[in-house]
Amino acid sequence: MTVVPSLPAGLAARAEAVAGLIAERLDTPARADAAAVRAARQSDVSFWAGASLSEGHAGLALLHRHAAGREEGQGRARAFTRAAFAATGQSPLHHPGLFDGTAGLAFALQDVSRDEPRFLPSLGRLHEQLARQVIDADWPRVPGAVADHHYDLVYGAAGIAVQLCAAAPSTPLVEEALERCLRHLVWVAADGNRAVGGRLDTGMAHGAAGIAAALAAAWRRDRRVPGQRAALDELTGWLLAVGDGGTGPGRGGGGGGGGLRWSRVVPADGAEAAPAWCHGTGGVAAGLLAVARATGDPGLEARAFAALDGLLDRVAGGDVPRSPTVCHGLAGIAALAHEFAAHGSAGAASALPGLALRLVDAADPGLPLLYRDHETTGHVVDNPGLLTGAAGIALTLRALATGHRPGWWSVLFPR
Repeated sequence: MTVVPSLPAGLAARAEAVAGLIAERLDTPARADAAAVRAARQSDVSFWAGASLSEGHAGLALLHRHAAGREEGQGRARAFTRAAFAATGQSPLHHPGLFDGTAGLAFALQDVSRDEPRFLPSLGRLHEQLARQVIDADWPRVPGAVADHHYDLVYGAAGIAVQLCAAAPSTPLVEEALERCLRHLVWVAADGNRAVGGRLDTGMAHGAAGIAAALAAAWRRDRRVPGQRAALDELTGWLLAVGDGGTGPGRGGGGGGGGLRWSRVVPADGAEAAPAWCHGTGGVAAGLLAVARATGDPGLEARAFAALDGLLDRVAGGDVPRSPTVCHGLAGIAALAHEFAAHGSAGAASALPGLALRLVDAADPGLPLLYRDHETTGHVVDNPGLLTGAAGIALTLRALATGHRPGWWSVLFPR
C-alpha cells in the first residue's frame, strides 16, 4: 500500500471525524435509499440506481469497507453489497459500464470479497456476465457513428477494460472480452475515430486521458494487443500538442509542462476547463502520469507533475471548484494531489494539507449529508453517492487522513 506524507494530526483527526459522520448518516441501505429519494426531488437528473458504483449501493459498500471502524464497517459493507445485488432483481444490469453497470458492481464485489471470501463465487459469475455483455456489445467502428459512452472510462470500453484486467482468476471468456475492449480502444485512439459532433474530449471521464490511462494500465499488466503502444504514443502526443501553455500548443512553458492546461474539448474557445478530475487539466495530467509509469518515461512523468502543479497553484490562488465532490469538485482535486504525491510529486504533497483543510472546513453538520453537490445543471443536491456525492467525499477524506492510497482509486486512476 502506497503511503504519502501525513496530514498534521489535528487536521487528520478532523478529516476522519467528518468521514465517520457521513458514514453514520448512510449506515444502512434503507437510509441511503431515503437520502436518494430526497436528492431526486432536488435534481432533474435521474441518477440513483441500487447496483450502481457511482450512484448506488455498490459505491456505498466501498464507503463502509474503508471506514475507520473495521468490524462494524465490514458488516455494513456486506449489507450494502447484498442490497446492490438485490437491486438487480428489479433493475437488471444489461450494460457493462464501470460506473453504472456490471463492471462497477464487479469492482465493488471484488473489493468487499477481500474480507468476505463467500462472495467469490458470485464474483466469478459476475465477471462471466460482464464478459458476455462486452462480446455482445454494439460498438460502432465507423467514424461519426461513435459516442463517448462506447469508449470512455465512465460507461465504455476504457472503464470496462480496467475491471477485466483486474479479474482474478481470469477465464478464456474474460480474456476474449478484454481483448475486444483493448482493440476497440486502439481503434478509437485515432483522432477522427473518437470525435463526437466534430469535437474531441481531452479528459479522464469521457476523453483521451481516460482511454490512455486504461490502455496504460493494461500495458503495465502485460495485457497487450497489436497497435497498443502506438495508440499510447498517439494519444500522449495529441494531448501534449493541444495543451496550451500560453507559449503555443504543446510547448508547455519551455518543455517543463508547468504551463500546460487543457480545455474540455478540442476545438474549443481556448479556455481551460474548470478544475476537476473528470474534465480538463487534472484528469489529463493523471492520464499522462499513467502512461509515463507504464512505459517508463521520466520526462513525461515530469510534465504530468508540472501540469498538475500548475492546476494546484491556480486552485490555491482562488480558482476553487464550487462543488465539494469527487467528479467535478474539490474532493477530486484532493484525490489528484494525493495520487500524484503517492508517485513522488513534491508539489502535490505540499498542496495536500491546504486542500484537506478546505474540504474539512466546507463540511456543514446541519446539512443531511454534510456536503451538497453543485450539479453542472445548477441544482444543489444532497447526493449520497460516490462519484458526485457525500460517500465519495468521505472516502477521499479517509484517504487524506490515513495517507494510504486506497484500492478503490483504481476507478479514478487506472494503474
